[in-house]
This record gives sequence, C-alpha cells and structure tokens, in this order.
Amino acid sequence: MRKALVDITIEQVAAARIVQNGLFKPFADPVTAAQQLAGVQAQILPAAVLALWNRVPGLTNTQFEQLLYHERALVRLWGQRHTLHVYAAGDWPLIYAAQAERVTSWELEMLRDGWDSAACEAFITRVAQWLYEHETMGRSDVRRLIPTIDERHLSGWGGIFSVLARRGLACHAAPHGGEARMAHRLRWLPDLAWHPPPTDEANAELMRRYLATFGPAYPADITCWRGRTQAEIKRWLAMLGDEVVKVTVAGKSAWWLQCRVERICELPALADLPPRLLGRFDPLLLGTRDRSWLVDAVGYKQVWRPAGHVEATILLAGRIAGTWRYDWHGETLHVTLRPFTPLPPAVRTQLELLAAGVAAHFGAPLGACRWVE
Repeated sequence: MRKALVDITIEQVAAARIVQNGLFKPFADPVTAAQQLAGVQAQILPAAVLALWNRVPGLTNTQFEQLLYHERALVRLWGQRHTLHVYAAGDWPLIYAAQAERVTSWELEMLRDGWDSAACEAFITRVAQWLYEHETMGRSDVRRLIPTIDERHLSGWGGIFSVLARRGLACHAAPHGGEARMAHRLRWLPDLAWHPPPTDEANAELMRRYLATFGPAYPADITCWRGRTQAEIKRWLAMLGDEVVKVTVAGKSAWWLQCRVERICELPALADLPPRLLGRFDPLLLGTRDRSWLVDAVGYKQVWRPAGHVEATILLAGRIAGTWRYDWHGETLHVTLRPFTPLPPAVRTQLELLAAGVAAHFGAPLGACRWVE
C-alpha cells in the first residue's frame, strides 16, 4: 500500500460512489451487479430486487425470481454483518471462505445451554443430512423431526440454518406457504465448482470489491460494512499491495484503488447524475458509516429510522432529497413521495416516471402517485 498525493473533494467522493454503484452507467446484468457490489442486502427481498432494478435497466421482479430460484445464477445467503444478501452463485465459495473461521451465535448458545461440542456437531450433521435428503426444508420440518428443539435454534434470524449456511451447506430456496425454505448446496447447485480460497485471500478480494464500489473510504467505513476489526481490515488491505492507495478527503486519510484514482477526471458532475428512487436498505446507503456526503443531519433522521430501518430514498444530484414508499391497493401499486423541500415541476415529472417504472418492475399498474411536501 502506498500514499497517493491526491486530495479528493466531497463532491468527487459522491460522484465516484454513485458511478461505481452502477447508478450512472448501469451494470450489464443482475449477476454482474451482485458481483461488483459484493452482494446486495436482502433481509427484505423486494428491497434487494429494487436495488438491482436501479442498476440493471428493465429488470422485473419475475426475471429476478427466475434468476434466483430457477436458473440459480443468484443465491441468497447470510453474509457480511451476518445479514442476508443476494450474491452471484459463483461467489458462494468466496463468501463461505471469507467467514469460514467464524462461529455463529447459535453454536455458542448451544454450548452455553450445556451441549458438549460432540453433541453440537452431531446435531448440526444430522440436520445437514436431512436437508440433503429433502429437496427443501423449512423450520416447521425441523420442528416436526425434533419436537423438543429450542425455538431459538429455529429463529427467523438464522438459527440452525444459519449454521449450515456458514458452513457452505445451505442457501435460501423459494418460500412456500408463507414459510422460508432452505436447500442443500449439493442439491441446489450440484454442478457449482467448490474450491474456496484461503480465508485471508477471500477477505482481501472482498476488500478489493468494496473499494471498487464504495471508495474512497475511511477505515471506519470499511469496518462498518464488513463487520470486522480494524486489525483484520488492515491485514487484508495490505495483501492488495500497490493496488490500494491512501488519499485525503477533506483533510482525512482514506483508502481507494489506484486504478480509480487514475480515472478521477472522468467522473461526471453531480448535476449530471440521473435521479433515482432507491429502495429500502439500498447498497449506496449501507456502504459507509459516515453519511454526511449523502445527506445532512436533518435528513439523516428521516432516512435512518429506529430499530435499524432504512427508508427508501429520492436521490437527486448526488444527495438524498427525500423519502418515498409504495403500497399495494389490491393489484395496484400506489407511490408516496416525500421530498425534504419542494421540487421543480420538471423534477417531479422525472420522479413520477420512475414511480411508474417501479410499478412496471412489479408487473402492476401504477395507481396514485401522491406528493407529501
């Protein structure tokens, strides 16, 4: 790693992150988008689909489900920060390797509850075998097979299935009857080449992708996105050698990729960035801990809500200019737009066209497009 004598403005930071996120020139397809973004948070699956729709023109919810559940070119796993993400299926070995040495909270709970390590491993192996023997399984199936199981290990936040996912054995399948279903890797993707790299190499690759998408980034940004310690982050960055450089942003040191620094003069002006209706938990809003480059303090409180909720946002000229929501009224989609300040008629028209695009994405007619100002 070396130091580049480059001072980067906040405006350039915003332009770089938006461009690198595929929000200026789109990605070629959803799989490429998932690869470049190192996964798209998918705790709420429709939010992940909207994130990809914003980055891949014309993507419909039906096409996404085809990729995820039928073609299986995408896969839904627990990833960074132990949250559900949609990844390119070919990246599954990479995501597994990056976390291979980690023990889940549910394994630790089993030991605290008095299980000895051998019994714990036997239980995990038993459930993995059941999962392999069935096309898919839900929590109700495990409950039926083991009536005495502690409900904590069937938690909607992961439980025993999270343990199997961490071990590279399970992913989410299509839900059925309102219940989440899981599938064994060897049944879901039997032809997937499984050659996980060493853990440090996997994490260095995630650092490369992170900086290619969210750089320039402060140290706290990276630890927040990755959910790991600064010591680990520094070790993985060091493995990238001269690919990574230190730059200054508003007088503070930040990391970026040398190849991105060399192309900084190609960044568009913020005024030239297209408006976007970003969905809840959009990757752009989750990539950095410091969000002052994106929104002011007053707007921040309207976007990042209690209990960790992140609102859908209106992105204009590189800044968050408001929030929005969609609601279903029967088979019709209604959109409510809440800009922080009144917007010019031409901008309102652009956003209404985007609202119609959201409805088309879900294969529904757009009902009311309501403004709350």
